[in-house]
Amino acid sequence: MSQPNSIHIGHGQMVDIVTIGTDAWELVFSEAGVADYKAPPLAEVEVDAIDGSGRIHPLAISSGSSGSRVRASGHVAGAYRARVRVVHGDHFHTRESPLPGASAVAPARGPSGGALATFDDGLGIEVSWVDSTRWQLTFLRDGKPVSAPASTSVIAQAVGPRAEDYQIRNLATEPSPTGETLIVGGKIKDATFARLTLKTATGEQIRSIPIIPA
Repeated sequence: MSQPNSIHIGHGQMVDIVTIGTDAWELVFSEAGVADYKAPPLAEVEVDAIDGSGRIHPLAISSGSSGSRVRASGHVAGAYRARVRVVHGDHFHTRESPLPGASAVAPARGPSGGALATFDDGLGIEVSWVDSTRWQLTFLRDGKPVSAPASTSVIAQAVGPRAEDYQIRNLATEPSPTGETLIVGGKIKDATFARLTLKTATGEQIRSIPIIPA
């Protein structure tokens, strides 16, 4: 059983992720000064395991071993990060953090030196810095640049550092002046990871990758 690593979800709510066996985690919910703290309803919790390639594995949510715990089961083998989303009233908070004791993964580099996210069918997206508020997304097919898809088919998010509670920040996406790449902008200056969702005719693919510092 691994050691806890507290994540501040918001409104004073904390979560520790504990590994249970080979195919499950327990999320332990707490709040400072509150005895016998109760976990949120199961329908209000979502958890993903993230493996070393950046691939996302949604987990099944069920009751944990006590009232303060929620069990997340599924493909957790090889995971080194977790995404946790919890509903708070009329809104939700999402965090993406390292797992306790997991080793960091170095960014893969694309042909232009940016961080590379690898998708199915030979597709890649290279994330490069434009300035302190913008990244450029270059699309690759079998390692060679191809024209960017419509900006509406890509969702880009930045993941903040521990000092910012691993917050996930939505970024604005627009075509570049040439139309060959996409530009995403927002609060990225201190970001440590990029989370990219690619929408295709066959569904969505999501990757979360470490970025290369500016």
